Amino acid sequence: MEINDADWVALLDRAGIVAFAIAGVEVGVSRRMDIFGLLVMGLVTALGGGIVRDMLLGEVPFAFERDDYLFWALGAVAAATLLAVAGRRLPKGLVALADCGGLGAFAVAGAFAAEQAGLGLVPAALLAILTATGGGVIRDLLAMRLPAVLWTEVNATAAAIGGAIAWSLADVSEPAATALGIVAASTIALAGRVWDLRLPVPHPHER
Repeated sequence: MEINDADWVALLDRAGIVAFAIAGVEVGVSRRMDIFGLLVMGLVTALGGGIVRDMLLGEVPFAFERDDYLFWALGAVAAATLLAVAGRRLPKGLVALADCGGLGAFAVAGAFAAEQAGLGLVPAALLAILTATGGGVIRDLLAMRLPAVLWTEVNATAAAIGGAIAWSLADVSEPAATALGIVAASTIALAGRVWDLRLPVPHPHER
């Protein structure tokens, strides 16, 4: 059975949704939110980037068209919330892996969405960044903190590189483009966490 671009986007979206829903709940737990707050944090993190991406492309968001998107997000949120209610937390390493893996999946989904729309490399990289970081930006704003992607992470860079790789290889082999794009984006994001990598921060001299 042949899998087209739309199928790849949908598959990768689902993987990213589960990973980001868990990461969103973890942020809510760290901010001592109630159960409703955890639900909101998980859903906006999981679905926000994809919804914005689809609206920019003039499409009805997949999250609205496909009921299972919401079910995947709710299932992941429920599982993470039950752990929190039981007084248990997922290991930080596991959350980091899920977050970085979700970023890779969303980055490639954004690039494939651009490729499906007939867009070039630069728009593909931008949509990869938006899909992979949009939900996290909304999450951080709701948590009343400066979005992490703007000052502590290389996630946007990782998403752009992974998305560019996926877009460039999509016409050659979509499975290879998917695998290489996810691995590249996830590895860069994970390396950024492990070694605290950041882009240069200017420090102008005060007069």
